[in-house]
Amino acid sequence: MAFNYRTELQRYRKYYQSLEPLVSRPSSHAYTTVVFSFLAVSLFGWYAIRPTLQTILYLKREITDDTVTNKQMEDKITALIGAQAYYQQVEPLLPAVDEALPPTSDAIPAAIQFRNLASASGVLLTSLQIPGVPLSSPNANQTTTTSVTPVKEAPISISVTVKGDYQSIRSFLNGIISLRRIAAIDSISLGPAPGESTSSQSAILSSRLLLLSVHLKIFYIGT
Repeated sequence: MAFNYRTELQRYRKYYQSLEPLVSRPSSHAYTTVVFSFLAVSLFGWYAIRPTLQTILYLKREITDDTVTNKQMEDKITALIGAQAYYQQVEPLLPAVDEALPPTSDAIPAAIQFRNLASASGVLLTSLQIPGVPLSSPNANQTTTTSVTPVKEAPISISVTVKGDYQSIRSFLNGIISLRRIAAIDSISLGPAPGESTSSQSAILSSRLLLLSVHLKIFYIGT
């Protein structure tokens, strides 16, 4: 059916005419003004308050994140304080650790230790052999990096031969066991010193000169 605007106009005009007395009343006019004023204030107020609300929510989220970060930092600081206190307790022992497992392959201090041990034990140091020693520690020429390089113990072979009586030889062996430097004995050979009789039944063991050969390994920190 074709749209007849005249008929529709007449029908809607009746609606407008029926609403006109209602709107024209003072009370209705006041209510309408209040409603539109409220809508206008609400609309403009929302656009004015919205940025503030967004800022408040953002700041609240930032405060929450900062609180978590602050808690994590406090935990790390507490752990560092505990580690520092523990380090201060063990700091006097660090030189002993370096003596037990030196950071370099220098074998001269070990040779001096064996020489002094032989002198203190009353034996004669006849031979001290170090077949091969690295000229420098594998860590010496490495540049410092942020990553942690794993380390392990690297061995140095040493052969020591001493001559003395039984008690002196025993004292020397006990001294090797008691060395602060970490050492592992591979083999030990003990026999009469050259020129000593092995067939005499009247000879007392403690009065004989014995020859002791010890093959061992000492260690240092390598990579």
